[in-house]
Amino acid sequence: MDMTTLVLIAFVVVLIGISKSAFAGALGVFAVPLLMLKLPASQAIALMLPLLIIADILSVKSFWRKWDNRLLLPLIPGALLGVIIAYLVIDLINPDYLRLIIALICIVFALKNILFKQTTLSFLSNKIGAVVMSMFSGITSSLVHAGGPPIIIYFSAIGLTPSKFVATAAIFFAMMNIFKLIAALSFGLLPSATIVTALLFFPLALLGNWIGVKINTSIDKQLFLKVMNYLLLLLGTWLLLK
Repeated sequence: MDMTTLVLIAFVVVLIGISKSAFAGALGVFAVPLLMLKLPASQAIALMLPLLIIADILSVKSFWRKWDNRLLLPLIPGALLGVIIAYLVIDLINPDYLRLIIALICIVFALKNILFKQTTLSFLSNKIGAVVMSMFSGITSSLVHAGGPPIIIYFSAIGLTPSKFVATAAIFFAMMNIFKLIAALSFGLLPSATIVTALLFFPLALLGNWIGVKINTSIDKQLFLKVMNYLLLLLGTWLLLK
């Protein structure tokens, strides 16, 4: 790898670390397109999985046991169901259409929260809402590597505190990414060289995690949710134009 590629990977590693520990992975959708500036698509996607798992482990450690167990329980089966559905329909769904749907949902939800703050999405505040949104996350994560928005929308709708928001998202995505890792290793889709490359950037993952934790613990709930809404608007616009 040349120096430009190494610097780009280093930037992405720090970005992922900050995103995971400050904003529940909201900025992660930008990581693969950034890596693809210097790496082939297949290599960029393969490298993302170990990088995400490293960031997940650090985020889980930083917010250890601050997650909501009652909220987490219905999320896991929903996510696994979503991953299974994604693999069953992978040849039937056009990823561009799915990306468009995600983009529009992100934009509508963000604008609703920014412009019509008094309107609540009470239908999401139950176990059915948790299962549906986590299933959607499993599907979008598997098909277009955009599993964050559905979970961010759900957590924003129920108004979690910053630490509980990030902690629950961290353990949720850690479990889902480990499930995807097992599948990738089983099918020989993750070369050992890619894992070694990810591990070499571990110190920068630590730096990103440290910065993210500082950001998360320094802002109050209302400011945090406001930031998340604008990030969702940014994500939706990005996916719409991608």
